[in-house]
Amino acid sequence: MTESPRDDLNAQRIVPLATLAVPPRGMDPVVARLSTTLSSAIVGILEQGRAVLVLSRQSRGTLYLDQRQFAALTAPPAVEPTADVFLLSVTRSALLRHLPMLSGLPPLTFSSEKGPGAFLLSVAAMLEAGFLEGAIPQTRQRLLQHVTDLLITTVLDCLDLEVSVAGRRRHRQKHIRHYIETRLHEHDLTPQSIAEASGISTRALYQLFDGEEGAVAGWMLNRRLERIHADLTNPVHDALPIAQIALNHGFRNAAHFSRRFRQKFGASPREVRQRSSRGSVRLSSAARG
Repeated sequence: MTESPRDDLNAQRIVPLATLAVPPRGMDPVVARLSTTLSSAIVGILEQGRAVLVLSRQSRGTLYLDQRQFAALTAPPAVEPTADVFLLSVTRSALLRHLPMLSGLPPLTFSSEKGPGAFLLSVAAMLEAGFLEGAIPQTRQRLLQHVTDLLITTVLDCLDLEVSVAGRRRHRQKHIRHYIETRLHEHDLTPQSIAEASGISTRALYQLFDGEEGAVAGWMLNRRLERIHADLTNPVHDALPIAQIALNHGFRNAAHFSRRFRQKFGASPREVRQRSSRGSVRLSSAARG
């Protein structure tokens, strides 16, 4: 039998489509049906460095991120094995790279009856039933990519966050800025250490601070200087040496601190403190008079 021109055209189409690569996100989604008590099943998955979503038609879905989070529960779940409970697990580090705002949160719960959670439950049931068995690797990879996208959408919807790329970028910025704010007193806080703790590359971190004067390092410097200015103008800290205040906010070099402070505020730290003290005295005298 001779091949028709149409067969040749189909072959030309099939080869490129089959070899298209989908950038993996590293989440490696795996679905299992609950076969032991729920608590022991969850602990077993968490010990493997994976986060787990409990999906059921009888109850709300729940995301458990790590063992610390699960151990903090006052009443760990004790659901018995059932054909209607599925455990969807993903690599924890990969999940946090995409959703760093999850770090430090309690277990998330979401509806499995409607919205993205209902779609996620249906997909999990199909995966567990073997709907991808026999699929070529490229097709399997693309469909698992859709699973991870649906998982991310479900979590963002649960947190009432924007699902758009811009929205996710803003919330990642918020998370990282909060991380920095709580560690500005650390002398060894660097863009490299911040990126590592946030599960992203240093390049990605700088992109998040694109538009800030001096990028991430400049933003850190400004926040430290603003905190020091606030302390210098607060009578509560009048007895504290200026050098100690600077040290408390991450400055180890007094000369570097003084130079940067004057550049930002147009006066030395001592002058700012003295002006603030004189203003406090005037207000106090006026109040007595």
